[in-house]
Amino acid sequence: MHASEFAALASESFTLPEICLRIRQMLDDHASSSEDIGRLVSLDPSMSSKLLKLANSALFRFPSQVDSISKAVSIIGGEALYNLVMAETAASAFKKFTSDAVDLRVFWHASVTCGLTAKHLAKMRKLRGTERFFLMGLLHNVAELVVAMRNPHEVVKSREVNTKTPPWLRQQALFDFTFAQCSALILEHWNLPSQLYLPIQDMHDKSKALASSEIAVLHTAVRLSTEVHFADVYPALSLVDKQVVASLKLDEDDLRDANKFAAMEVDSITSIINAN
Repeated sequence: MHASEFAALASESFTLPEICLRIRQMLDDHASSSEDIGRLVSLDPSMSSKLLKLANSALFRFPSQVDSISKAVSIIGGEALYNLVMAETAASAFKKFTSDAVDLRVFWHASVTCGLTAKHLAKMRKLRGTERFFLMGLLHNVAELVVAMRNPHEVVKSREVNTKTPPWLRQQALFDFTFAQCSALILEHWNLPSQLYLPIQDMHDKSKALASSEIAVLHTAVRLSTEVHFADVYPALSLVDKQVVASLKLDEDDLRDANKFAAMEVDSITSIINAN
């Protein structure tokens, strides 16, 4: 199957909840206010609870307690709130695509690690909308679950990596596309904003990473998080591209800080988003 066929399969198997679509519509309608968005989210008690926990987590580090959805919207903005709703929704999407070929706990842990790493790098680079990078890192590999539903044995093979063949090159060799490229198509099928899926689409393209700070952050974040989850294969900082890191005006200490931040927060963020 081609990447586009897997994206279509994902669209058939999982649709975004109505609340995601309505928030997106409200954000695109300039007549809608933060209060309008807050009232909509407040209609879903479970979603509200998780969003407040996320808003008070290390993702944002607000100096005072965020105790209402309306306050969260006014402080972090509608787009940030939308990204948090999408992050919570990702938990449902991940559970939908189950396969014996993928350990969902490990997959989720790796996805959150990449998201936290991307957010931290974006913050150090002082890029706008840093919570968006958390969402992109979180969703960049969702295609692995979709592909595993149809090609479980090949997905298992895709993890047989070595120092000469990192995961994305292994994926390209086995499927003729990377999971990131396929994930971008899935997110496009889900009608997510292009500023979310286009950087994911190009995150393994070094030339585009050198030309775009957004892509460079994802390019670097996925390599750092891969080193964490394949520590027995890849020595620390062995996968990151020095030119791409230099283009971000970051150094090895910054990369280690990003790894440390992700390692400290991954369990707490995972437990919040992935709560039943």
